[in-house]
Amino acid sequence: MKRSICLIALLSLLSFTLGRAQSDTAAFRAAVAVPTPSGKISALVQFLGQFPRSPFRSGAYNALFGLYVDQGSEAGALDAASQYLQTVAPEARLGPYNQFAYSLAVKNMGLDSALAYATLAEGMAKGEGVGTLGPIQDTRAFVLYRKGDIAAAEKLQKEAIRGHEDDPEYVGHLALYQEQNGKRRIALSTISRAMYMGGDREMQARFFDWLNREEKDGKRREALKESIVMKTVHSYVDTLHGAKAVAAKSNASAFMARMAVNLPEARKFAEAAVRSLGKNSPVEDAVAFKQNLAMVTAARGEFRDALGMLRSIEDLVSPWSTDFWLALGGIYQKLGQPEDAVSAYMNGLTAISPRELRDTLEAVYGKVHGSIDGLDAGLDRLKLSGASFDPGRFAPGERATGKVILAELFTGAECPPCVASDIAFDALAEYYPRTDVAILEYHVHIPGPDPLTTNDSWNRYQFYGGGGTPTVVIDGRESIVGGGPKSIARNRFNLYRYAVQKYKGDEPGMSLKIDVARSHDSIVVAAHVGRIMGRSKAGHCVLHIALVQRSVDYTGGNGITRHAMVVRRLFGGPAGAVLSSTVPEETIQLSVDMADVDAGIRDLLHDPKSQPSWPGRKRNFSGWRAVPEKIDRSNLTVVAWVQDAGAHEVLQSVSQDIPSGMRAN
Repeated sequence: MKRSICLIALLSLLSFTLGRAQSDTAAFRAAVAVPTPSGKISALVQFLGQFPRSPFRSGAYNALFGLYVDQGSEAGALDAASQYLQTVAPEARLGPYNQFAYSLAVKNMGLDSALAYATLAEGMAKGEGVGTLGPIQDTRAFVLYRKGDIAAAEKLQKEAIRGHEDDPEYVGHLALYQEQNGKRRIALSTISRAMYMGGDREMQARFFDWLNREEKDGKRREALKESIVMKTVHSYVDTLHGAKAVAAKSNASAFMARMAVNLPEARKFAEAAVRSLGKNSPVEDAVAFKQNLAMVTAARGEFRDALGMLRSIEDLVSPWSTDFWLALGGIYQKLGQPEDAVSAYMNGLTAISPRELRDTLEAVYGKVHGSIDGLDAGLDRLKLSGASFDPGRFAPGERATGKVILAELFTGAECPPCVASDIAFDALAEYYPRTDVAILEYHVHIPGPDPLTTNDSWNRYQFYGGGGTPTVVIDGRESIVGGGPKSIARNRFNLYRYAVQKYKGDEPGMSLKIDVARSHDSIVVAAHVGRIMGRSKAGHCVLHIALVQRSVDYTGGNGITRHAMVVRRLFGGPAGAVLSSTVPEETIQLSVDMADVDAGIRDLLHDPKSQPSWPGRKRNFSGWRAVPEKIDRSNLTVVAWVQDAGAHEVLQSVSQDIPSGMRAN
């Protein structure tokens, strides 16, 4: 009887706990879904009062901070920031300190607290030594500028800019401080460099404001503008050769078009860049070169031609590229197509919401619909469709070459911009059969500790030169860096699919088949590799084999709950097995002991700072969100590939599931 009572009590407690967890999740989602800022604030405050220990409280406080900042409520913003920091481990506060400091400085509020946060962040960055000092110093310099200490801001910005000399935001900040310190001519040259590197329209407006102040006479002002612009252009393009010179001239053409300077020369630069594109050109180059030519074409008044160029890359261009969406929408307006202009402007607001783009959209939307009612609901639907979309299914052409493309994603469960790439890779796996594309996902400790990281995944990340997360490598030949929120997942999928398709018609450079067997608790792979007459390279070729967990349930800081095709071990280590350059065919057998894999995972989870995968020895660590210690044996796949170790080109790849019921040898 007592046992029955205890069982009933336990079931009641479990039911209550599950019900609370469900209402906890539902309440948070409902709060953040409230459309009006004031209503959302009330809902979030109510949520925190109802669920003071919820794992979503950090997200609630962070959302409140942003809402209070937008409303100009200094007290509310500072309280929300303080509460948020209490939910974050001390070693993970560098990013929040920097975020809060910069957001407060942008709104010119809470500057004493902003400086305190920026100073704390700078101290942490110096202590960790992980290459984050520049962004932190950039923030602190901006706070100093807001507080009126312009000389100190300029001095610190010159330190912050080291290693970021080609970042328009850093350079633009330096120009701002120079102008405020009475160095307007120098500031004009500096901000001209920032615009050449892609600076926004606010910088452009600032340039013309300073130019008008510097030179009152119209002809002399135009001559000064052209002198500064062309000096900037030649400082870049004249020192470069080959592909770098082509890219620099393409960038210069768009800059010259924006500034209405020397359009005939700009067109020559832009057309030469587009002509240089070939099959193996990176997708970013294809998008950038065509966009730049369209900008020049539009500046010359040839709007229909420019529209065709922009439409050809619309599915691939970054949602962060405000200039693209402003240009596309502006051309539609000039051609008398306001509804298409609305669509273009809305597409530019799926990742960020720059004020100029939002204002432009509201003006056009209001003319088309009579008011802006329904605009935000439409944007929400657009963002949802970008996150939840049907990728379709790959329809192979008549000619099947047998080449299996390898798509590798370097990601992190603590990485917010990795969300779009993770979703896009799920879609890639749904779109292509594994006979066409093999997929691997490597986790690394960026920007925070990730228990799905392994030393092998970190070494593979270093093999490609790092570069941040998310980074996607297609067939070892093309690297695509950058992601974003889930609303741009479809854009990332389009980009990755475009890169895959470039190589789909290639013949395999090697033949590769694998036999997979289980021997007690070991996985044994026999790889049969053959050179193909007339196609196989004589270079340093290496066989790699990855043990992959098809899905892992783990919720990190970015909210992704299930991770696909996670690499848990590389057979033979990251160096792989070197293939003979003289033997036409060979069989290589490699194995992994699953108990050894489990032990390696336990070692990493027990003391991650002692592992080579830990990015900074000085980086603090206070514990994991969760501990997925043991691999599910029924959820495994083997992916093998042959790669040219020098050129990085993947010559062939193959994947095969390990059946859970496979008989031991």
